[in-house]
Amino acid sequence: MSGYLDAAIYVLLTSVAFVFLDHLIVGLNPVVALFAMSAIALIVFNSLNISNLKKTYLACWHNKTIYLMMSAALAVDWVTMVFASHIADPFIAMAALFSALALFGFGKIYLIARNKAVLFSLFLLLLGLGILLFAYQVKTGHSIIGGVILGSIAGLAFYVYIANSSKLASLAHLSSLQVLATRFWLLFFGAVIFVPKHNLLFLLKQNLLSLVIISLGSLIIPIYYNQQAIKKLGSELTSVFISLVPPVTYGFYAIYNRQIIMVNVVVCILITLALIIPNLVKVIRR
Repeated sequence: MSGYLDAAIYVLLTSVAFVFLDHLIVGLNPVVALFAMSAIALIVFNSLNISNLKKTYLACWHNKTIYLMMSAALAVDWVTMVFASHIADPFIAMAALFSALALFGFGKIYLIARNKAVLFSLFLLLLGLGILLFAYQVKTGHSIIGGVILGSIAGLAFYVYIANSSKLASLAHLSSLQVLATRFWLLFFGAVIFVPKHNLLFLLKQNLLSLVIISLGSLIIPIYYNQQAIKKLGSELTSVFISLVPPVTYGFYAIYNRQIIMVNVVVCILITLALIIPNLVKVIRR
């Protein structure tokens, strides 16, 4: 049961972060944001894991392929998620990411169980993505198609990350903190290469407080609970459960802004139904 609690805490914290913290780095170059946030995450998680660093990195060395797949998937997830938000908007990026994540989680479950309720959930998720593509509206100069594509790639990458981090933790007997201490290096070095060097120090100083707040509030604290859920529930269940982020986020958004957008409501209802139906069918059949 504690694994579900960890996943629920991740969903709640991530949802609150999407509503209240996104505006903190509006206008900041996405690569600068990735550079700063990955650096902050590395400092925090390696400091928390300082007594086990040698053991942790030796374990990663002995499981190089899994570690590299995990790190590469995380880097792709972050980059595509940030740019999806940038070229479309945060709701498109978030809904596409978590819909795609649930699609892959349910897809694997269906291949194993051949459950019709799971198949119907897959249909609902695809319908939600279709509504985003054809009915959602963004500001002039922004791209819905680009946002959905990048968000979906982020969802696939997140699923690959979840599967490989679960495997690494199991094979190497690593704790959640140990996995988190190692996972950001590839993203950080990629950001170092591509980050614009002109005025970098000035931008970091100007946005330091915002970057620290958003790193702690939307990344560092939530992903600890996400990693705990992965370890306890496994990759498929975690992928499905944390896909509640879009509807919960939109619930907070509607309350905070006192604004309801029907397309968002419909997409959130479809995602919620997709996640509930397989479990509801199980209860009815008992």
